Amino acid sequence: MASFNDNDRLVRMYGLLLLGCVAFCGGCSAFTFSIDATPSDELSSAYFAKSKRNMVPIDVSLLSQPRPDAYRIDEGDILGLVIDGVLPFYAKGEPPEIPPVHFREGGQDLAPALGVPVMVQEGGIVTLPVIGRVNLAGLSMLEAADLLKQRYEEEEVLSDNATQPIVTLIHARQTSVMVIREDTGESSERVNFEDSHGGIYQLPAYKNDVLNALLVSGGLPGLQAKNEVRIYRRPSVDQYRPGYMIDSDMFPPNAQLELSYDEKLTRPARTIPLRVERGTEVMISPQDVILDDGDIVYIANRDTEVFYTAGMLPGGEHLLPRDYDVDIFEAMAIAGYSYGNSSGGGGIGPGATGVIPTELFIFRECEDGREYSIRIDLEQAIKCDRDRLLVQSGDKLLLRYSCCEEALNFGIFSFFTYGIQQLMRQ
Repeated sequence: MASFNDNDRLVRMYGLLLLGCVAFCGGCSAFTFSIDATPSDELSSAYFAKSKRNMVPIDVSLLSQPRPDAYRIDEGDILGLVIDGVLPFYAKGEPPEIPPVHFREGGQDLAPALGVPVMVQEGGIVTLPVIGRVNLAGLSMLEAADLLKQRYEEEEVLSDNATQPIVTLIHARQTSVMVIREDTGESSERVNFEDSHGGIYQLPAYKNDVLNALLVSGGLPGLQAKNEVRIYRRPSVDQYRPGYMIDSDMFPPNAQLELSYDEKLTRPARTIPLRVERGTEVMISPQDVILDDGDIVYIANRDTEVFYTAGMLPGGEHLLPRDYDVDIFEAMAIAGYSYGNSSGGGGIGPGATGVIPTELFIFRECEDGREYSIRIDLEQAIKCDRDRLLVQSGDKLLLRYSCCEEALNFGIFSFFTYGIQQLMRQ
């Protein structure tokens, strides 16, 4: 009878060992494959992610053009002219005709205008009765009135008691620009400007700049967009060549490379950052932000600024915050993992609890394209700030048990699954 009990115990022991090996091999990744990685406390600072802590927003007024001393006449303006006996015309002996009054249409912040409409043609030329063509380009309203009086006096058209000519602005010239936004799409609300459909906006004179283009299209870039504005200058007909404008993020802003067959590979005419490192001199000139007809303002999304999680972490792709840093613990929280909570078990059996995983690997791509592996002990990272690495775009985070933790969890699993049963039976 004793021999039978010994055999029974032997069978149970082998059965317990077999079940333990199955459970052990099913969940113990630390023993089945190794990762060649550099410990975080031995990591060179060259492989650290760049912190955003010192990044500050620029003064947004730099995105607008300087305020002019006076409105200067140019091609595309519609002027209102009142010239005694000429515009509006009336014959001698007849009562003077009342000049028309023009009230502003919606979207313009100009005062009501007075006079006969006259279009400013190419080069700032206006064509008027008696004196013909007059160049008013670059003149203010008062300067234009003085010039017209002088020209009509030379032609002896105005009498000595004639009133001073009046020059007002009926409609300001417009600059047509295209705004492409990948963060919000086309804006549904536009204020103070005339606009058209399809992302093409008509900006009045002295408001044809980057800041106003952003305001009419939805405001500054949202959190889903990069903190920068790209401006593409559309080439004229004589400047255009096949392959002239090719964009690639491989090259720094404003870089120009000479290629074969006399082709040019160019970046956008200007990339304006909206956040810079504290203490950096911001070099933005009015020529950088003033837009011309056909220019394109482009707001790119940042859907590639993500990190990935795997292993004991919930697997997935996660978007990094744009304006602040995220360390490894914050990244795990973004992924939905609560570090220190052992209720999940993680490979030691359903319903059982054990030690939590503390071995975190970061697979980070270097500037030369190679991938660099970093090993972090989470228990040590809690105590030491240096090991609490920042996560950067493209990082892959893998959490798993160390060999010691695997063995402890196996022992806990075996004891709670089989050891207590045996004790209860005895």
